[in-house]
Amino acid sequence: MSTRGRGRRLRVSVVAANAGESAGTPPHEALEQGLYGRVARSGRETAGHPHDMPPVRLPSIAESTFELPRSGADSATRSDLPIALGHRYGLLALSAVALALLAGSPHILAFILLTVATSHGALTLTEHALQHAAAPERLRHWAIRGNWTIWTVSFVTLELTGAVGTLTGNSASLIDQWAVTLGLPFYVLSMAAVNADVLGRKIPKPEFSLYLLYVTYFPKFLSGPIERPAFLAVLENFRFTIDWARFDRGARWLLLGAFYKFIVGRLLARFYFPEVADDTLTLSIGIIAFELRVYFDLCGYSLMAYGISLMLGPQLTLNFNHPFFAGNVRDFWRAWHISLGRWFHLYVYEPFRASSVGARWAKYAPLCVFLVSAAWHGITPNFFLWGLFHAGAFLLYANVLRRYQWPKLVGWMAFFAVLLFGRLLFMDDDLPRLLTKFGTLIDPWQWTAIIGSPTETMHRLLQLAPSGTWQMLIAGIGFVLFTEWQNVQRKLPAYSLFFGWRMVVVIAAILLMASNGSEGMIYARQ
Repeated sequence: MSTRGRGRRLRVSVVAANAGESAGTPPHEALEQGLYGRVARSGRETAGHPHDMPPVRLPSIAESTFELPRSGADSATRSDLPIALGHRYGLLALSAVALALLAGSPHILAFILLTVATSHGALTLTEHALQHAAAPERLRHWAIRGNWTIWTVSFVTLELTGAVGTLTGNSASLIDQWAVTLGLPFYVLSMAAVNADVLGRKIPKPEFSLYLLYVTYFPKFLSGPIERPAFLAVLENFRFTIDWARFDRGARWLLLGAFYKFIVGRLLARFYFPEVADDTLTLSIGIIAFELRVYFDLCGYSLMAYGISLMLGPQLTLNFNHPFFAGNVRDFWRAWHISLGRWFHLYVYEPFRASSVGARWAKYAPLCVFLVSAAWHGITPNFFLWGLFHAGAFLLYANVLRRYQWPKLVGWMAFFAVLLFGRLLFMDDDLPRLLTKFGTLIDPWQWTAIIGSPTETMHRLLQLAPSGTWQMLIAGIGFVLFTEWQNVQRKLPAYSLFFGWRMVVVIAAILLMASNGSEGMIYARQ
């Protein structure tokens, strides 16, 4: 790593554990703790709110050194600046090519560039105004509020006008969609967080090229992980290097993610029937399959992003941590889409608790978090109900149910019932059809027919998918969930058991099913 002129150095050494050992936070998270004075909380029993995530342990060894510059202008010596910018622009070009291939239209890239330039320009003007203001602290206070207001109003307007649509389960390809739909729900959160931290004087304002790279860094662009602003320091120190050991580790994560997303997720997609509302058996199978598919699709994408980024060098957040083995709703949200939950904790939960309203209604802060999360997914009645339901389930567990000892089987059944009920609210934004589905699920006559005629029920189940699909699906899900269960039971770093002999199974499955087509992405922006 090069020597920096006037920058003060902050050495961060992150040594992740081998199997069975504890590990630290990713390098940029450790960097952020040193900068902000924050201490990461560990363990699943340390907090009573939905998005206080423990640091995720990693199954490899990585050691990195980063230096914290005093400002963007002082971040490198004159001799090092052209080299640093060359690597940065190279990574920007790589990201642009990847996004262009995914988007299929240059207009999308133009829209993304315009959005990022507008955001950075507004931040620059605000910083300039603060430097010349008669009462800078008061103006800074209102600038932070204005930052959140502008982002919220803009995003809500786009959703209400139908430009963005909802993050529902209606499957569709991302190719040729309108520009604002491509990754917007995710990179908006990234820009809003950086702007808030700059205005709050937690980090210096990044140069435009670094800001653009942070937003468009292609492994994480579409569906996260949503890295914290401290990730800017990782990208600023990025250099293209050849490290075959790192490439090997990254390739393994990439293959595992591809197996989750394109093999198991593809099989589950065949059991999703969004139009069916009056058949209890088909509807029940569809809800279970959709719940699993959301996990395998999003987790698979995140694992692939983690692997691709690791091959390049920067280490992203490991975005999932075996959420189905959490055992209760509180631990589930700490292990599900970790970076998104962490964002809501830092920029929704903590500000709400610090406000005058939050001081009086602190125990209801999870309700605020879930409603904001629901609006982020889509401003529709079903997502409003989804937010209320999950907030209610979380508050009920955190304030009442966790005080009692329940039989393990009863606890697990209740936990999965909550997940499936919430997923039904999530999967359909057609409110009349959603109400019909609820009526169908509670119809005792249909359940009596299903239980009373096992032969006919089995015949109907086999007809739901092409021949052989059930066998492949059961084998795939059984292999994955049993391995994850073993991983949790042995208290090993997340997903580490897949990197032994089980990787042979993963590679074989990918090779055997590589030509079966694709069902598209689980989240359609329509």
